Amino acid sequence: MNTQKWFLVLVAISLVTLVGSAAGCGGAAPATPAAKPTISSFAASPTSINQGQQTVLSWNVSGATTVTIQPDIGTMGSTGSLTLTPNATVTYTLTAENAAGSTTSSATVNVTPVVAGQPDLVITDLYLQASQVYYIIKNQGNAEAQPTTTDFYVGYVDSPAQTLNWLKQTSNFVDALAPGEERTQRFSNFDWKFSSSIPEVGGLITYNVRACANAENPIAESNTSNDCLVEAWGPGFTYDFVQQAHLAKWTSDAGTLFWPMSSQYTTGAAYLITYNPVLVICPQKVNNGWILGKYGDFYNDKDTRHPLVRDIEIPVLAQFTSKVGFAPGTTSPDGVTVALGYFDELGSLVFFNKMPVMSDGLMHDYNVDLGNMAGKHTQFVLWVQANGSPENTCVRWQSPKITQKEQQ
Repeated sequence: MNTQKWFLVLVAISLVTLVGSAAGCGGAAPATPAAKPTISSFAASPTSINQGQQTVLSWNVSGATTVTIQPDIGTMGSTGSLTLTPNATVTYTLTAENAAGSTTSSATVNVTPVVAGQPDLVITDLYLQASQVYYIIKNQGNAEAQPTTTDFYVGYVDSPAQTLNWLKQTSNFVDALAPGEERTQRFSNFDWKFSSSIPEVGGLITYNVRACANAENPIAESNTSNDCLVEAWGPGFTYDFVQQAHLAKWTSDAGTLFWPMSSQYTTGAAYLITYNPVLVICPQKVNNGWILGKYGDFYNDKDTRHPLVRDIEIPVLAQFTSKVGFAPGTTSPDGVTVALGYFDELGSLVFFNKMPVMSDGLMHDYNVDLGNMAGKHTQFVLWVQANGSPENTCVRWQSPKITQKEQQ
């Protein structure tokens, strides 16, 4: 082989070597997030409105680089709310994205078209002055409302069936109402004579009351689903999970846990930060460890004074509210998932919305509407589970309570 051929062979070998080296020595690919974004909540309230009314769209997202809402909204922050007035039934779609991919969630708002030439009667307020019951009625439709009747009810619980029933007390005549007209009326043939306290044991009573427009010989309306207003008269119902935490039955996969507890317990723990007040709940310190506290109506036996527990009676307009998050400066690798639960008629544990919580320095709203449980008897559960690693999984519940939405 002559010198020129040897030279060409050496050049080819060198090129192959250079190409191989370039392929092997390239920069490392950018790190990809371990998981797609998490949508903790995305909802509209209310979900059904009349044309021209408003709804509030709210959301809470973690781990996303971009958050968009369609149709017609666009890019938004990770947490927020918007007051909207959709003209027709619409489904809003939230898309949260990062380098690992995207997560979506939808919320539908049903919009009832306004029927031309029809009234729409609503009760906007219901209140007591001395022994007289007053209410405000409004025609928010676009046509005159002919004379109607408004009924007034007081609610009571049927204990065997655990249901809330309404007992009619009286009726009131309402003269014609022009479109947009609002009028204050009184149930003139009725005196409120219900006692406000229980003499034998003390304490104040809360009454469930309801006024319903267009009650007898009803006229045609554009919307009949908004005729009634329900309120709670009295001090209102409150169940404070912080105050009852030392009486709750705490359990983890390690078994029953006994109060008082410490965050150093590897079996799981619950304890109070009294100056806030805050309930701290720590799952068992294993991968995907969990803990739950079972809450009931705690009382002492009148004869033996021994502590006992029974089911909680759920009042009308009940709601659970709390803020949940990690202590400032805490870094949790995987975060936790939290939930409120209850026991159904068969004794099975049922969870409401399970909400992921990350160590993002924020306290997140965790709210549950218990309105459809009015009159039922049950016990509740606060539940926390680690989303993987057991490191730094103690989460704070700030002011967890069951209250009533409207009180007078």
